Amino acid sequence: MALAAPAGFTSSNLVYQDTFSSSLDSDWHTYITSRAANGWAWNSYGSGGSGPGGAYDADYDMPSQVTVSNGLLNLTAAKQTVTGMNQGSVQSFPITSGAVSSYGNFEFNGGYLQISMKAPSGNGAWPGLWLMPGAGSSSGDNFEIDIQEGGYTGSGPANQAFSWHLHSPSGTVGGVVDTGVDLTAGFHTYGINWVPGQSITWYLDGRQIATVTSAQVQIPNQPMQLIMSNQVANSNAAGWHTALDGSTPSTMQMQIDEIQLYRLPGSAGSVTGANVSATTPPPPTQPTTPTVTPAVTSVTASPGTGIEHVGDSVTLTLAFNEAVNVVGKPTLTLNDGSTATYVSGSGTSALTFRTTVASTNTATSALAVTGVSLAGGATIHDASGVAANLAGAVKTFAGLQIDPTSPTLPSQPTTPAVTPTVTQVVASPGTGVEHVGDTVTFTLGFNEAVNVVGKPTLTLNDGSTATYVSGSGTSALTFRTTVASTNTATSALAVTGVSLAGGATIRDASGVAANLAGAVKTFAGLQIDPTSPTLPSQPTTPAVTPTVTQVVASPGTGVEHVGDTVTFTLGFNEAVNVAGKPTLSLNDGSTATYVSGSGTSALTFRTTVASTDTQTSALAITGVNLPSGASIKDAGGAAANLAGAVKTFAGLQISPSVTAPSTPTSSVAPVLMIADTSLSVDGRGGTVDLGVKVATTDPNDAVTVTIKGLPRYETITDNLDGRTYRGGRDITLTAAQVESGLTLQSNYRGSDHPVATLSITATGRDPSTGSVTRSASQSITVTDPPPSSSTISASANLNFAVLSQYLASHHGSSGVGQLLTAAAQAGGWNEQSYLSKPQH
Repeated sequence: MALAAPAGFTSSNLVYQDTFSSSLDSDWHTYITSRAANGWAWNSYGSGGSGPGGAYDADYDMPSQVTVSNGLLNLTAAKQTVTGMNQGSVQSFPITSGAVSSYGNFEFNGGYLQISMKAPSGNGAWPGLWLMPGAGSSSGDNFEIDIQEGGYTGSGPANQAFSWHLHSPSGTVGGVVDTGVDLTAGFHTYGINWVPGQSITWYLDGRQIATVTSAQVQIPNQPMQLIMSNQVANSNAAGWHTALDGSTPSTMQMQIDEIQLYRLPGSAGSVTGANVSATTPPPPTQPTTPTVTPAVTSVTASPGTGIEHVGDSVTLTLAFNEAVNVVGKPTLTLNDGSTATYVSGSGTSALTFRTTVASTNTATSALAVTGVSLAGGATIHDASGVAANLAGAVKTFAGLQIDPTSPTLPSQPTTPAVTPTVTQVVASPGTGVEHVGDTVTFTLGFNEAVNVVGKPTLTLNDGSTATYVSGSGTSALTFRTTVASTNTATSALAVTGVSLAGGATIRDASGVAANLAGAVKTFAGLQIDPTSPTLPSQPTTPAVTPTVTQVVASPGTGVEHVGDTVTFTLGFNEAVNVAGKPTLSLNDGSTATYVSGSGTSALTFRTTVASTDTQTSALAITGVNLPSGASIKDAGGAAANLAGAVKTFAGLQISPSVTAPSTPTSSVAPVLMIADTSLSVDGRGGTVDLGVKVATTDPNDAVTVTIKGLPRYETITDNLDGRTYRGGRDITLTAAQVESGLTLQSNYRGSDHPVATLSITATGRDPSTGSVTRSASQSITVTDPPPSSSTISASANLNFAVLSQYLASHHGSSGVGQLLTAAAQAGGWNEQSYLSKPQH
């Protein structure tokens, strides 16, 4: 299809166009390259191929997968094994794919670039439209603009995901947007409007998706090349992207219909390879596009009603008819004599302001916004620079009262102190005979979240101990023991007590020590045999039927209301595999859906209380459903005996109606602790403890921690469940994950010392009232220097380059895609790249 000029531009502003009407023209290389690589193919293996490298790609790009037909550029990913290079190591890739780059041929600094693309469909499909510094740049790979990366999960269906990023020396910004449109079903237009050094705005089919300004992060002001690649993600990307699996089609095609670049007369920047002559038309007598004025369309307050006292916070959100950018610190004037200060939202259509009630405020029965102040040069304007109409910000909130006196405390406490107590103990496995080397895991469930200091242990009746492993900050602590030859044989393993040696403690957030008497328990049928099992001369082991041996609910007691979640764990006597979506039938009329655990001996199911549920004083599982071919089987294919899943949880009540408390409650802001605000971690696999902790004085609050600004070349792994989160997007973690410890890994492979700033905020949500409070945002700067251990002597580099020259002269006649040492750094790159070119 023929692309129309974007809004604000005309056909006379077109300076570059490629419609792929015949063969691939000379603007394009059939490999990925960049300024730091001096135009040579990334991860070349001497066959004209290239690859993005790193831990997440299942593909290696070959020229054979780049074709032009019927006016389309086709980049085809095929399930065809190929040998290539990955950061200096020869590797076999399961996918052969294609990529093109315009390095040295078509480069530009600013303008409106739009690309018509049909994205590939299938698990692992990772189509990329991205910009990297070109030959005209004066520095290395210090910027990357991701126009679109498809296939991301976590924000709606992967085939509807629009993922945008800007990686810069001052940090990374970006996000994943659910477009509500299947981007793999047809051609869509992806665009950016780039004002060098000032701003970048992303578009999909002419609709604005996101805007970033220089007030947020450094905007590139240098020539950039265009790279288009049909990447495929491997299983390492699971959790944030779909991954290659058995359902992935044998071929997946990324198709480009047209590329256009528009530039306004007199605009900053430059273009290399322009193939359309721009003209200056006479100005129209009437404007063809009416100017849209950004305006406030609605104002909301949180909380919206109630009485706020000294120390309480009120958050006000101004919604606009389009995205706006904020400079400085605008404030809202309020009728209680105070002001609400701007907090966040620049680049979106919703700005957040916040005020805290002080003793100097004036009492009022209805808080009101009386105006907006733009003191000190503050501005609110759209991407075109049009100032916002702020008249709509004036609003009165009937029922939201301000009482600047401190609330009167009752003479006697209305809430008795709660002692954290062990309510249940579970062993996994729960039955069977355990021999030398076998592991038994114990889980202690508490009536509230507890914090662990030191290394508590459980004393066992076989003479051994189980050591604390994880769970601090949650209501479930995990301990583990491994059977040794010195253990005493027993027909029923038992926990006989809890040891808090060496100053170890288990307390709640208020510092109350836990009552651990409930940890004592005997597990009938769980035997310990400290001798190695004797193997019979003939197999005598009967077929084992996988069976449910125990069922645990979390929480195990209490009253659950609408929106609350209950998690069930079914323990089996052996590992089982799950197909489809099994569910548990519950006596409140709802079901719990399978979540995870396939391949282990513990399956997790989850339900959320809805207003349509039936009230019950003791929630119960009444059966297991295997709809639409769902199954639970062991590795031998034996179907599981699920009768043991039926269980009643005395004391776990379901109340689908919520009775409002006589006195309104609110969430307590969690406390965020940063051990070190300046970290350094070696590139190419170096790691460092992030040093983040979080605590709350309200054990009922659901606490999360959000990390923003993690660059694409870094990952964070929590020590609770070993889950790894990739950079280039916001990350939200539970308090338990944070308390388990976070490890930051750098995969930066360049020679610079990039610095990223991580912004970290803790959020607490009261499950009864829904009120939310946040800690003050804190920052950590992370520097990623190249590892000193990777430095190679100049003579070694020279020897490797001579070897590359020999191989190049025997494996091709072009100067493209020759073998280069992955260890080459800035100081020795030019000499090696010269030596590794074919000599004719």
